Amino acid sequence: MNTLNCPSCARAHDVSALPDGHQVTCACGARFPVRMGPVSFQEEPELSAPTLVRPSLPSAGTALEQRTPDGEGTFVSASVELPGYALERVLGRGGMGEVWLARQKSLGRRVAVKVLPPRLAKDPEFVTRFDKEATALAALNHPNIVQIIDRGVAGEHYYFVMEYVEGRSLREVMRELSPPEALRMALQVARAIECAHDKDIIHRDLKPENILLDGRGHVKVADFGLAGIRRPDSRLQLTATAVAMGTLNYMAPEQRRDAKNVDGRADLFSFGVVLYEMLTGELPVGRFKLPSERVPGLDARVDEIVARLLENEPEARYARAAEVCQALEALVSSVSLPPGQAQAESLSPVRRRLRWGWRTVRVALTVLGGMVVIFAGARRMLGRVVLFEWGDTQVVLGSWGPRFVPVPVDKPWPANTDADLFVSSTLEDLPDGRVRLGVDFVEGKAELSARAGTWTLQDGQLHVIQGGNEASGGQLIPRAYLSDYYFSSDDFSAEVWMSTSPLGKGYAEEPDAQHFSELSYRVKGVQVSVFAIPETGMRLGWKYTTADGQEVAGNSSQDVENLLQDETPVPQGPFRVKLQLKKKKNGVEVSAYLNGGDEPFVHKFLEGLQGRSAKVALGCRNLVCTFDDVVVRGIKTEKSNKVADTQQE
Repeated sequence: MNTLNCPSCARAHDVSALPDGHQVTCACGARFPVRMGPVSFQEEPELSAPTLVRPSLPSAGTALEQRTPDGEGTFVSASVELPGYALERVLGRGGMGEVWLARQKSLGRRVAVKVLPPRLAKDPEFVTRFDKEATALAALNHPNIVQIIDRGVAGEHYYFVMEYVEGRSLREVMRELSPPEALRMALQVARAIECAHDKDIIHRDLKPENILLDGRGHVKVADFGLAGIRRPDSRLQLTATAVAMGTLNYMAPEQRRDAKNVDGRADLFSFGVVLYEMLTGELPVGRFKLPSERVPGLDARVDEIVARLLENEPEARYARAAEVCQALEALVSSVSLPPGQAQAESLSPVRRRLRWGWRTVRVALTVLGGMVVIFAGARRMLGRVVLFEWGDTQVVLGSWGPRFVPVPVDKPWPANTDADLFVSSTLEDLPDGRVRLGVDFVEGKAELSARAGTWTLQDGQLHVIQGGNEASGGQLIPRAYLSDYYFSSDDFSAEVWMSTSPLGKGYAEEPDAQHFSELSYRVKGVQVSVFAIPETGMRLGWKYTTADGQEVAGNSSQDVENLLQDETPVPQGPFRVKLQLKKKKNGVEVSAYLNGGDEPFVHKFLEGLQGRSAKVALGCRNLVCTFDDVVVRGIKTEKSNKVADTQQE
């Protein structure tokens, strides 16, 4: 495989199939050409849009850039001098800057410093937006809102300083919350929203990632980077009319159409989504069940609050956050636990982990030190002693002392089916000239060509477990194709229920391995896929060759720009995915939908894709996946693209 590293962030790209001179677009926003010979980048990479951020290229002889948690280069280095603060390490990175852990020299305390990239500091619009977030935080003084401490400019670096919240985000602890805990935390979030709205500030991006929990389990609402300041005299009115800003799954319907003119009721809708997810573990998408129908024993009064928060029309929701606080206060007080139970509740896994944090690690290391002494004699006699296992890692006492090693792998990789399964299908003609294909995963006559992974029919579902790189013929094809049916790219849709789960303990972890489940329209030379990538999100990918021989390839993570939306997370449990292709002038409009939603979570116009023919495929890579109830609507065709039955990749 021939790879090139992005000159901006050093991300590796497979360019084996790309012609010399082809422009590659990196997820960091940089673009660079493919060069088949030795390459020396003398110029900075081109931005695909003026609002995408690119880090500075290091000059010859400088030290390597510090890396952010996701592996991308930083905008600034720890050597930057901010008056009164010493930068230590990057905590996170977003479109509007980086957040660094720092030490406030005067008080010796740890703080969080958000820094605007110097390149963006030259753009008045970005400076205004950065100033807007600092202004929003400065106006808010509430125990459940991250507090701003300082702001300033040091040379070309605009920055502001916030309190450092040492803990975890709501996203990380959500699955561990009991209903009483969830309601108490929700009340704290509602009080934070009430404070912001009283100052005429609309958050506009309320989601679990922006809700932090400190070491005592107290809520801190953060990230007012998309905040709307509704005072008409404010100089910080920035959002253009008819622009959607926020995170799609949590946005109110009116915010998707026009973020500038929303009021506090948009935040209340987002809060309703968060509350529903805290209680049930799922997003309220489509025709959703009320919380008490999903959680046995939950107070049915919660349903009224959630249902009113999630009304599509703003007028039908609560008018003010204070009303939500009042409703939740009555509910929380009525479900308060007796002293004995309250004590146990306060020692729940969530609170214990939030409170103790790294203390647990320090204690473990102390114990480990003692064990080293105790087992020293045993090591000499036995040569290797396993002290304990932690997840997929063992702590082993060897000839050079304790060390961390992977747990020995006992399980072989799942066998590859590499054969045909036969499933039940029904095909009916529709009045508009299309057909409807329904597929049930029980024994039938329709051919399902399964490749890499173990594919089986279980309880009316298609079940697959796939891992490793083993494949017959030297090519890994972790998917199954509906072999009997081809459909036109001019008018096509496919829907399927899917779910994903990890392979589990005992399998080797491949470095940088892909993990996804997939619904795809593809044959050799044509691919349009919806991927569900755990811990990353839902993603649209495409790869095809135009009539003039030009290869087009990309994915939706490269197209998010202007801070319009974040990537859609993969829902918990079974979820329904729909992939739709519609012919437009000179191409095809591709849309992807989740759980029956009316609005696509991603769409893309693919020029030159019209008039193709391909099959429906289901994929699974390094996961356990299930699929159920496939429904395809479209124009049925014969084989085209000069593709043989065996050429399915």
